[in-house]
Amino acid sequence: MSLDAVLQTFYVEAQEHLELMENVLLKIDEGECNDELLNEIFRSAHTIKGSAGIFGLDHIVNFTHVVENVLDRARDNEITLEKSLVDILFNCRDHIQKLVSVNLEEFNAQSELQNIGKDLLEALSPWTSSDEESGSTQNSQNLETENKETSSAELENENDNCWHISLRLSADCLKNGMDPLSFIKFLTSLGEIKHIETLIDNFPNTKNYDAEALYFAYEIALQSEASLEEIENTFMFVQDDSNITILPPSAKVDDYLHLIEKLPEENQRLGDILVNCGSLTKHSLEQALASQSHENINAEEPKSNHKLGELLTEQHKVSKEVINAALTKQQQNKSKASEGKQIRIDSNRLDHLINLIGELVINQQRIELLSKKTNNPVLIEAVDDFDNFTNQIRDAALNLRMVPIGGTFQRFKRLVRDTAQELGKEVELTIEGADTELDRLMVEKLGDPLTHIVRNAMDHGLESIEDRTAVDKDIKGQLKLSAYHEAGHIVIAISDDGNGINKERVREKAIEKGIINPESQLSDNELNHLIFHPGFSTAAAVTNLSGRGVGMDVVKRNVEALQGSIDIDSKEGIGSEFKIRLPLTLAIIDGFHVEAKSTHFIIPQATIIECIDLANHEDIKGRHCINLRGDMIPYLNMTEIFNLTPSLDVSVADALAQTPTKKELVIVQFGNDVAGIAVDKLHGEIQTVVKPLGPIFKALKGIGGSSLLGNGDIAFILDIPQLIELAITNEANNKADAINISPNEK
Repeated sequence: MSLDAVLQTFYVEAQEHLELMENVLLKIDEGECNDELLNEIFRSAHTIKGSAGIFGLDHIVNFTHVVENVLDRARDNEITLEKSLVDILFNCRDHIQKLVSVNLEEFNAQSELQNIGKDLLEALSPWTSSDEESGSTQNSQNLETENKETSSAELENENDNCWHISLRLSADCLKNGMDPLSFIKFLTSLGEIKHIETLIDNFPNTKNYDAEALYFAYEIALQSEASLEEIENTFMFVQDDSNITILPPSAKVDDYLHLIEKLPEENQRLGDILVNCGSLTKHSLEQALASQSHENINAEEPKSNHKLGELLTEQHKVSKEVINAALTKQQQNKSKASEGKQIRIDSNRLDHLINLIGELVINQQRIELLSKKTNNPVLIEAVDDFDNFTNQIRDAALNLRMVPIGGTFQRFKRLVRDTAQELGKEVELTIEGADTELDRLMVEKLGDPLTHIVRNAMDHGLESIEDRTAVDKDIKGQLKLSAYHEAGHIVIAISDDGNGINKERVREKAIEKGIINPESQLSDNELNHLIFHPGFSTAAAVTNLSGRGVGMDVVKRNVEALQGSIDIDSKEGIGSEFKIRLPLTLAIIDGFHVEAKSTHFIIPQATIIECIDLANHEDIKGRHCINLRGDMIPYLNMTEIFNLTPSLDVSVADALAQTPTKKELVIVQFGNDVAGIAVDKLHGEIQTVVKPLGPIFKALKGIGGSSLLGNGDIAFILDIPQLIELAITNEANNKADAINISPNEK
């Protein structure tokens, strides 16, 4: 692994810890402060500092060290995390994120960034201890330690809570930019290194010596209250290519013997080194081994299960409290190790895998078509089995790209907090359905639309504290983000308990801007959707958050680009709710293959309600609308909408001959809206790989992508939300014409 790759791993790890710090600070800001949260945020800051120190990123180390000290004092109940301090810690967390994102050279060149750091450190000064206090505390701690070490009753306990670390780093460690001394230096921040033994057994002769290779090995005795996870994190960047063994204080004698056996050095030499390291005194080890050996001889079982710590306790070598503490930590580490492990995968590799599986799906369809032409039952059965396996591989691969939307929702807690402070409002954010999974690519593109809606809800929707008090509302406004499955789609809802959309104000503004005529009669839903018109805003004044008419039109475009739709439900004085409906994935979908004038289309299967024979239903006064079991269903004719003509390789006579005498109607639904799509032929269900259209087709409405069929033909994937909206609009216009009322202008 190159140094650049290791640094990239550091950046990823640091971002995770920064997110954790923000989440913990948000909980503390909401009044939830306990030892567990303080330990979490302290460990995050400590890990960032330690990892940065390994790479010599002193600008991160120096700043984070002060933040870490403040958090450590909070853990020791020396200071209280009051609101003013929490606000500063939020800013410190943001500054650390900026420091992580720039290299050392950029930091040295940016005086503004350095000044921000100095200002933040100065702001933290009331909560940091003075050097005199630190020195006094350190001297006191040293005195206590010295008294303990010289106490005759505990003379043999100088290695209480001692971890043994056997370190065999990769020979390429130096070439990859890793300095072994940096790891050892970081261990001193976790505790006290009681002894370190450097092994040179692997050192070659001068003829084979490589100046860039690492030949040293280390045996280390570390006295620390840290957990196994914290010690392991010290070596997170070199674990893959190294041989690292960490034995806890409660390790069995067999663990030490196993360590001696598996390492390349001579057994006798390693045994002496373990004793020399001070992980165990020679007397204690000999007595423990003798006791264990005696038990094994007299026991029916060949091996004793007694732990070394228990034996040392019985021999009064180690206090029972120390052993219990070590055992508790060991159990915690075991429970963590038993959890499902995760690995990081480059998203580009995952996307490449999805693309390959897409090609597999296309070729599977081609093989299926060819097998049907052979009429060979054995071959057809084999192809069917192949189809089943392809489906399983497809589903498994797509699941890899599904991520919970909770991570995106969680980031809005900080946005809501900061925006509420800026507006002088009190807002409580509630999150529901955080474990609902969505395609990673869609989650990434949802950030901006959700941000615009949340900001508008806080600025326009939620009233000020004074206004809420005047109408007997709780002074704390309620904002809710929720996600759930509905009819094969994902619904993301953003709701508030504010004053709702003033429809009269919207209408007046729309007339003022020339968007609609004064005579236009619009429904509540149509009035609500006017806010998505470019340049539309009802704000009385322009602020940092809103008022320029830029944002909500972007929201609609971004949602439609994801083949989704957005609906608004608002009641004045009660609140508003925005519902975004999206398909589960945009990579490979289950579709329904239809045809019109030799042009192939794919309708997402999740949107289909039923298929009917259009010939059995008469149009209502030629309005492209039918009465289906009492419901008025508008429909679109694909031939008319896309102005389709027979393909060039079909003669006029053949074209006339193949003109169908009837139309098939596919009834589709998206959200609460229903419409029909009239086509010539129904071919049936199909798995299809979604391919994006080129820039030249971006203005083409009603088409969301393309796909390649098994026979080599191209099929267009229909954008159902857009087509339903068009069908409803056409029906409204046709209905208005039928009763001699001018059409509504949109």
